[in-house]
Amino acid sequence: MRTFNGVARDLVLQVRAETAVGETVFVSGNTPELGEWKVNQAIQLSKVHPEGNLWQALISIPANQNILYRYLICTVVDNDGKLENIVRYWESHVRPRILRPIDHIDGKEDLDVFGYQGDIESVSKGWLTSETIVQLKMFNSPVTIWKRRYREKPISVHVSSIDITRKDSVAEVIGMEEDSTLTEGVNRSWPIVEVAQMNDSGCQFTQQSQFGIMYDPNDYVIFQIQVLKPNSIAYMVDFYVHDSDVPEHIGFCYILPSNMRDTAGTCNMPISGKRQQPIGQLSVDYLIVRPMQDFVCDLSVTYAKHWKSLEKKGLDVGHRGAGNARRNDKVENVLENTVASFNYAAKHGADMVELDVQLSKDLVPVIYHDYYICISMKKKRTQNEHELLQLAVKDLTAQQLQLLKLSPAEAEQDKYQFHEDDSEDNQPFPTLKHVLEAVDPRVGFNIEIKCPMQHRDGTWELDIRFEMNRYIDVILRNILENAGNRYIILSCFHPDICTMVRLKQNKYPLLFLTQGETDRYTPYLDTRTSSIPMATYFALNTGILGIDVHAEDLIRDPGHISFVKDRNLVLFCWGEDINHSDVIKSLKDQGVDGVIYDKVDEFTRAQENVFLVEAKARLGLLELAGHAGENLCAWSSSSTN
Repeated sequence: MRTFNGVARDLVLQVRAETAVGETVFVSGNTPELGEWKVNQAIQLSKVHPEGNLWQALISIPANQNILYRYLICTVVDNDGKLENIVRYWESHVRPRILRPIDHIDGKEDLDVFGYQGDIESVSKGWLTSETIVQLKMFNSPVTIWKRRYREKPISVHVSSIDITRKDSVAEVIGMEEDSTLTEGVNRSWPIVEVAQMNDSGCQFTQQSQFGIMYDPNDYVIFQIQVLKPNSIAYMVDFYVHDSDVPEHIGFCYILPSNMRDTAGTCNMPISGKRQQPIGQLSVDYLIVRPMQDFVCDLSVTYAKHWKSLEKKGLDVGHRGAGNARRNDKVENVLENTVASFNYAAKHGADMVELDVQLSKDLVPVIYHDYYICISMKKKRTQNEHELLQLAVKDLTAQQLQLLKLSPAEAEQDKYQFHEDDSEDNQPFPTLKHVLEAVDPRVGFNIEIKCPMQHRDGTWELDIRFEMNRYIDVILRNILENAGNRYIILSCFHPDICTMVRLKQNKYPLLFLTQGETDRYTPYLDTRTSSIPMATYFALNTGILGIDVHAEDLIRDPGHISFVKDRNLVLFCWGEDINHSDVIKSLKDQGVDGVIYDKVDEFTRAQENVFLVEAKARLGLLELAGHAGENLCAWSSSSTN
């Protein structure tokens, strides 16, 4: 029931929402009374009946303005006397719920259902506000059991968190009963421990069973733990043998905070048996994801899981702008990953442009594809003579990069080398901020975040010296502060970076880039990169928009397209195989949502990009949600999620 009185109105909000133990429903909106979209100022609802799923709150709001609001489900945690709302789930429709001054609805229609507007459901998991995520990743046969009697038997793995600052926690764990994995020293409601497997049935994070998850050496398993103070939390990993009705506890190991000193790494821990003797070893990769520093995301707007079903089949995405390397086959001579290249692609009908961003030595996001550059040491005395020095982009400041005279490998001199008489917009290493400001705002950006990875043979693409949380925070903050209303999709080949980008912000959609099964590139160590099915399961596990795959896989087996699309993921593709008009058309006809290719001007027929066309068609329709309409210019209200 909603009642009015003068300039204010009392409002009873009621919503049906299913919650787990320790979770509470909140509401947030665009007024001070509703917390102005801030998570920790959201209004808490109460259960109407202890055993039911109906929640309500009485609030007083202005009677003369549109009220925008969303529901969220939180776990409330005591952080040294300060209560923190940890967002578990929230309503992520592009347009929030709205109450207009004229709305006055009585009866059953007053009742909201969490996640639904009409018959459209849109719920996303939360992002990091004050908590930290710790992931323990087990893959490539991580468990080795030395004791012969256990080797061939089914084993399950269970992870518990232990607060090592509690005086009684270590003593209780060490003195536990052999068939018990939980003790009084382990907090059962917080920290939250969940587990997932990279397969069709287990890719969503869920609470563990009593004896954990069954171990398969070929599986990729992720234990995810939400904590407030990672330096005070250790993890106990228990192992059970399943050869009777009651699983037998055979051993355990500890992973201490001191074992995880970096943002990411590998722990090799001995497994202790019943009599404290070593019976095996666990090898586990870890990742520590912290909330963004100096930037606070709120509940006002998100496009993270939104995708418009376009009348046009597939987006045309200009690879590094007008194409890979230097374009000198047209009137305009443009170099890849420059303002000139992006604007050239935009002028010739590209819906989006793909660009590569990495950090310079002084932590400035710059646009450049390769991790290394070659510079000339002296002038050539003969035509075939050159002396080159290879440097990493990360080892030079942004100013130094912009002053360089690049000299690529001899075979690619004509393709990549910039000219001294190039215009300023056609110079390499523009900053991300400058590109966001200087490129036609009507063209979308597919921003690939570059981060080196380890190959399966043990080598690395680059020895990165930046702390990964800081690396991502700098790039994300640059985008969030300078992108305006531009349509942006983020992407990355590195699964852990995708996890971090997803958890650190709630505004922009994300695609997981994968090279899949191919002989053209050295395979990566992380098996989440190994195939389209694995990439699909990872995208579902992480809760991102979709995947961006190497086209060779799709051309060889078009069934991959339906595999991805049937799971409600957006599908982009990239690769040299696409650079033919018939291939582009075929991929679009089969349902690929975005095609990234070179020489986009040759295949778009200089048509206007799709976002400009739709913006013109919707002109005058953006006042529905007041100021929130400012953020909707690139999007439509319909969504596949």
